Amino acid sequence: MPKDLDENEKELKAAYALLKETQAQLIQSSKLTALGELSAGLAHELNQPLTVIKGLSQYLLRSCGPQSQDHEKLKLIVEASNKMEQVIKHLMIFARSETLAFKPVDINNLINDVFPMVKELLVSGSVEIVLDLKPVPTVLGSAGRLEQVVINIVANAKDAMPDGGRLTISSFTEVRGKQTFARLAVSDTGCGIPEDVKERIFDPFFTTKEAGKGTGLGLSISYGIIKEHGGEITVESAAGKGTAFHITIPAGE
Repeated sequence: MPKDLDENEKELKAAYALLKETQAQLIQSSKLTALGELSAGLAHELNQPLTVIKGLSQYLLRSCGPQSQDHEKLKLIVEASNKMEQVIKHLMIFARSETLAFKPVDINNLINDVFPMVKELLVSGSVEIVLDLKPVPTVLGSAGRLEQVVINIVANAKDAMPDGGRLTISSFTEVRGKQTFARLAVSDTGCGIPEDVKERIFDPFFTTKEAGKGTGLGLSISYGIIKEHGGEITVESAAGKGTAFHITIPAGE
């Protein structure tokens, strides 16, 4: 009898853990859905006046010489317009509702394709880049969107290592029962993420960066893209030791 009770307790704990995980995923998905509905209207309303502001400020910047007292002010307007344009592009990603035509994607080929952009992102800091790519199954998806996920994570890793460090991108195969998955991990040796912040890391517009340094949308977008591929993205981190993002996508031909 005690043995049966122990087994029941283990099953109950496992079921409770699964329930909490599912609840967290549903909450995150509902946030993204609500943001998508809001973003469609916002992106449309903001894009038109921004186009006018950016166009006129660029014209005026070209018209006045570097010695003009307005030159630096106009440069700031153009730079602010560019940042706003990036925010709108991120909003429009949330607003998209079309069904993508997924194609077979080789994760290792994708990493090699995006590697030049990764190097460019990290060129200003003394960051060592390590690739550890093992054989992985083909997945069905959008190579462009999956590349965006990698770039978003690398951009966060860069900010976490202002004094340099090591970025590792690894891939391997995972088997769970009868199902096979492609696993991708991006880890850094940066400052790490505090526990209270880690709980909100995928929330839209949540950022610990100072104003003007980030939109707080990159990881939310990444979360949505991976869910769109039927996969999962998780993070493990220790303050002062580094952070690792783990992406799991089911195999598909």
